[in-house]
Amino acid sequence: MSEYRPKIAERQIDELIEIANSSTEVWQQDAINQAKYELIKRNITEKQQDAYFERKVREIDDYYENEELKRKANETEKYNIFEMILIVIISPFILIRQWNVLYQLKQENYNLKFKQRIILLTLGMIIWFGYFYYEFDKWQKTEFNKESRY
Repeated sequence: MSEYRPKIAERQIDELIEIANSSTEVWQQDAINQAKYELIKRNITEKQQDAYFERKVREIDDYYENEELKRKANETEKYNIFEMILIVIISPFILIRQWNVLYQLKQENYNLKFKQRIILLTLGMIIWFGYFYYEFDKWQKTEFNKESRY
């Protein structure tokens, strides 16, 4: 018999049930046999094992149901005014560093937030570009005025 760490006999009942009912692709046949023997030794019936798997299936179903409800709620969630202002102000920095945030919003089904973010980033870049253009133009005019005095 092979030794496993932790030993099969020292494992929790949940682990033993999973090992005993797994395939040889996941566990070696020797480990499966040891787990089955340990379950018999601990007086765990087939009915109890079935109940364990039914509970696991319910937990998984509940998890996916909650995820689906969360995705539906995400669909109509939107930014508040302060978040919008912040995104517009820091849009160049967001675009430089955090493109993956856009993809993450899309993956998590934040459709409205995704559209808002695109619009806000575009608006922010237009405002920043306009500001720099205005400042550059102002600087250029002052330089031209300095040169024309001489």
